[in-house]
Amino acid sequence: MESKLGGGLVAVMQSMGGRILFVLINAATGIITARALHPAGRGELAALGVWPNFLGSLMTLGLPSAFIYWSRTRPELRPSLLWVSLPLTIVLGGFATLVGIVGIPFWLSQYSPHIVHVAQLLMLNAFVVLMIANARAACEAESDFFASSVALCMPPLLALCGLLSLVLIHRLTPVTAAAAYVLSGIPACLFLLSRLRKYLHAGPSNVISSARMLLSYGIRSYGVDICGTLSVYADQAIVVRLLNPEAMGTYVVALSLSRTLGVIHQAVAAVLFPRAVSLPPNELVALTGRAVRVSTACTAVCGVGVGLFGPFLLALLYGREYSHATGILNVLILEMIITGATLVLTRAFMALGRLCDVLAIKRAGSLHPVASSIGAEVGSAWR
Repeated sequence: MESKLGGGLVAVMQSMGGRILFVLINAATGIITARALHPAGRGELAALGVWPNFLGSLMTLGLPSAFIYWSRTRPELRPSLLWVSLPLTIVLGGFATLVGIVGIPFWLSQYSPHIVHVAQLLMLNAFVVLMIANARAACEAESDFFASSVALCMPPLLALCGLLSLVLIHRLTPVTAAAAYVLSGIPACLFLLSRLRKYLHAGPSNVISSARMLLSYGIRSYGVDICGTLSVYADQAIVVRLLNPEAMGTYVVALSLSRTLGVIHQAVAAVLFPRAVSLPPNELVALTGRAVRVSTACTAVCGVGVGLFGPFLLALLYGREYSHATGILNVLILEMIITGATLVLTRAFMALGRLCDVLAIKRAGSLHPVASSIGAEVGSAWR
């Protein structure tokens, strides 16, 4: 028991370490873009980036969770599961890209035609988003949280280098910044595939049964992925339609600062799910209870600190132009605490295979960002 707890603690620390580094790097990129582009330019950058991430994450079909579940339950099928997931990822990425190309002109109608056309082109990034999600799940299924953490941090780190280079040569614009973000994801894909090469070299077997297993669990858990994606991106997708670029830029800055609080819950959830799959129900419940209590308490304490020093932090980090976003920041902090606890709780139900219960929880949790977006709509007075 002690070895399991020790191993779990190491895994959580690896996962949390990667996510803390991810948050710090993202904070640095957010500061650079917010200060260099100002609210209007930062809003255009958000409009360019939200749809590939939103639609890419929305089109998972539950494959990451399905891969972790069956890979832990039937480890001998890992090569086949991985081979089956690759073509499915390509098909889903193509569908996400097509939906984005068709829908972006309507949803970004208040932006310039140039921004709309670039946003359509950047929908190709949906392939990268899906590939990274599935490959990270494959690594986490075999407890390779180091590779998952590296792949998590690599894109923002490369994007940071690209943004600094663009600043030095005075070429930083919303479009060039978006290109830096998109291109930074490709090396992470290659790195993850290299970590999984032993399974790729093994070749596929039992392809039909593996595909049936993935799709069966994936489709049943897909509602969880949809609600989870909505909890992260729904507010941005809605707000980008409601607000002009300047107001959108201010909202995104407040959102970025509040998202730093999610690192604890995300790290715990990433480790809890693969480890809980093989546990007896009573041990699973006890482990989940401890995880929720500790992670929520830590997040709440940090949230109070960020809320108290919100105006100072916004002005110090991003510039005085953003200091009036304190109200929406406080709403987003509360949302992060609630949805973070929900995220950890759902992993216990997923490990037990009780996907209907997970979906009911996530449906309730996904309402919080929508409330945040309504609050952001009030910010349209910034226009």
